[in-house]
Amino acid sequence: MAERPRRARGEEGSAIAELVIVAPVLLIVIVLMVSLGRIDSAQGDVESAARAGVQAAVVQADSSDAQSQATTAVQGTLAGAGLTCTAAGISVDTANFVAGGWVSVTVTCVTSLADVSVPGVPGTKTLTATSSAHIDPYRAVS
Repeated sequence: MAERPRRARGEEGSAIAELVIVAPVLLIVIVLMVSLGRIDSAQGDVESAARAGVQAAVVQADSSDAQSQATTAVQGTLAGAGLTCTAAGISVDTANFVAGGWVSVTVTCVTSLADVSVPGVPGTKTLTATSSAHIDPYRAVS
């Protein structure tokens, strides 16, 4: 029968000590990765909402319709993405709403990170995105 190798004196509890030291560090790294992933995903959703808003605005016949349709598109895109903004701001710039001009939509969203909060990670994050598009120069705009 083969004998088990004997451990040197003082090494018997080292595996547990290593686990106690390494486990919290790994847990913090995992939570930070999840937090950064959530922030990146939410930023993508805000950028997508700004693009949807400008796409809806640029095809309208007048600036007031452009503003209302852009706002509706942004709200619908944010709701469809499941992003909850505790404070949302939608700014539609139609100052140059003429044939060959441009439209710009800026979306600001303050979103909560409460479900992944750890020390060092803020409870909320403000995300902002702007998208602009040119109006067709050959289209009639009123």
